[in-house]
Amino acid sequence: MVHPRPAARPQAPPADQPAARCGELFSGPRELFRRARGRTGGVKPLCSLDGRILPLAEARIDPQDRGFLFGDSLYEGIKVLDGKILLLDLHLERLRSGLGRVDIPPPDDLELRCHELVEACGPDTGFLYLQVTRGVGPRSHVPPRDLTPTVLILPSAPVYDPPAGRPRRAVTAPDWRWQHCDLKTNSLMATVQGKLRMRDSDADEVLFVGPAGELREGGSTTLFVRRDDLLETHPLDGHILPGITRRILLRLADERRLPVVERAPLVAERDSWQEAFLCGTLTGVQPLTVLDDDKVADGTVGSWTRDLAEDHAAFEKQLTGQEVPR
Repeated sequence: MVHPRPAARPQAPPADQPAARCGELFSGPRELFRRARGRTGGVKPLCSLDGRILPLAEARIDPQDRGFLFGDSLYEGIKVLDGKILLLDLHLERLRSGLGRVDIPPPDDLELRCHELVEACGPDTGFLYLQVTRGVGPRSHVPPRDLTPTVLILPSAPVYDPPAGRPRRAVTAPDWRWQHCDLKTNSLMATVQGKLRMRDSDADEVLFVGPAGELREGGSTTLFVRRDDLLETHPLDGHILPGITRRILLRLADERRLPVVERAPLVAERDSWQEAFLCGTLTGVQPLTVLDDDKVADGTVGSWTRDLAEDHAAFEKQLTGQEVPR
């Protein structure tokens, strides 16, 4: 599921700019990646804006863009490994589905734009942030019908933690997000508030809790819990994002013959958890060992977590064409 690079189109060459240090272009939450501090090279400070690759410092977004004024936009975060864009087809499938649901016409050449930017930025590119807004128009809740979507792609070079490499701490927060969390929109104020709570608690993630005490998902991850030798994760009912990594892990769990039930884990049942883990595009699979200052099970990395983390890492290596040790 690594897409071959589409045929190139004519484009202006990128300006000659000094390379940025890794992680300099995109500063994400600390539980996802840390600044590389120059250990893995650099990514050229470029972006793709409406199909044109240009220095990041020269990129200009119109103040009347609806993504800026209304959060009227959707986005994707896509991992790049060894120059290969991973699972681009699945990310674009989810993006196009979401754009169709909110009546934003998806541009036809998103795949090509992603490949062009990775080629221009260099081999240390580790992540692409892709955002599509409804476009530019007079500020009104009702948009004109003929807007042209704005497409922005930002690169970065995050440092990935090894599979199951570092136990994670999470805090819970009431879920006051909207009722369509299955859409990956840029209206993220509630998520930001949860992440602030996470930061103030010196945790790595926030887990959103529904009115019945059901644990839905993390601010940027999916939650899996092992209880009674069943692997539980929230169903796709609109309250969580249909995560790409979640989708892959369900398949990997099936290959290991691990029993899975799509059921929301409950806060009230956490004393009976055997283990838990978080997953996402950038996190991969990471153990959750502390929740609201209480240990999950015995506070160590569980065997299912470790096995699935290794399987997922091997799966990603296979996508890049690397041989996987047996």
